[in-house]
Amino acid sequence: MQEPYIVASWPSVPVEIVRAAGFRPVMIRGASGPTPAADTHLEPGIFPSRLRRLVEDALTGRLTHAARIVIPRTSDADYKCFLYLRELVRRGVTTALAPIVLFDLLQSRGPDVPAYDVARVHALLDELSSASGRMASDDDLRGEIVRANAARAAARRLVELRRPVPRIAGAEVFPLLAAFWEMNPDRYAEMASDAATRIAARPPLAGPRVLLTGAPVDRHTLHETIESHGAVVVDEVGPWGSGAAGDDVRIDEDPVAALAEKYRDDSIGARTPVDALRRLTQSRLDEVDAVVVSLPPDDAVFGWDYPALRDVLNARRIPHVCLRCDPYERPTPADHAALDVMVSAASQLHEARHG
Repeated sequence: MQEPYIVASWPSVPVEIVRAAGFRPVMIRGASGPTPAADTHLEPGIFPSRLRRLVEDALTGRLTHAARIVIPRTSDADYKCFLYLRELVRRGVTTALAPIVLFDLLQSRGPDVPAYDVARVHALLDELSSASGRMASDDDLRGEIVRANAARAAARRLVELRRPVPRIAGAEVFPLLAAFWEMNPDRYAEMASDAATRIAARPPLAGPRVLLTGAPVDRHTLHETIESHGAVVVDEVGPWGSGAAGDDVRIDEDPVAALAEKYRDDSIGARTPVDALRRLTQSRLDEVDAVVVSLPPDDAVFGWDYPALRDVLNARRIPHVCLRCDPYERPTPADHAALDVMVSAASQLHEARHG
């Protein structure tokens, strides 16, 4: 019998809520390859690969057994995807589709935001509980928070092996960190801790250390491309790699409020306040020798802050490259040439810093 599951379009949906309601979380991610059914209805250049994949799966029956499709309002594209899916259902273009839920967690700092976010998390819990017929108690939620926090601690052990002295390549560790969002937390804690113990015995990796930022990546394709030039990706700004676990969720008398606070403060996406993203990126610069900024064709948010980041990098004399290619497709010869130049300059900086 298939385990009941919830599909989400971005990892800003509290997995503790999903599990407490009796479901397994499944996060949609982008990939290469055609999406012919989705392309019939979605305009080009607006929807990132993960959302085109979501609509493709919805239209071709791959999501028939999902209990709910939860779309957090983490970007304009996500919200448009929610509206498009609702319209496709209304018009009868697709009928075998689970109810589509919008999860509108705000990340601003207004005085009314915390109460609003608590209400949204409560509403999500009620919706998923209605779908499963299992109303989770506060103790159920606290239990899931404890399990997820144990998984977070194990993920942080892996992150510690990336910096300041890397013992694992970014392309290898990224899938291990991303698995936090979908894997059973008890199993994840066990396997990630075991992996961390084995990796800690490895010798340090040579090569300049790279931060990957810009539009968050959800697969390790760009890591492989960067590391094919002799660098090591030691960090990325986004919810899938080093940012997957983040800090623990506090455990107190109101677990819903604790989850609302955690996902409001830690979720990384297009609606994350720009000053928070700038602080996050700049806090990592002391430990890297170069920066790669991913700004794919569908990006409509992160590119606006690139000039400010470029000025910071130039002032600090940190080599960087801005890649505007689709992260799921083969990079162009020009992209490879730019990476060669960046890695060469970063190697000199790395040598000067570390000998």
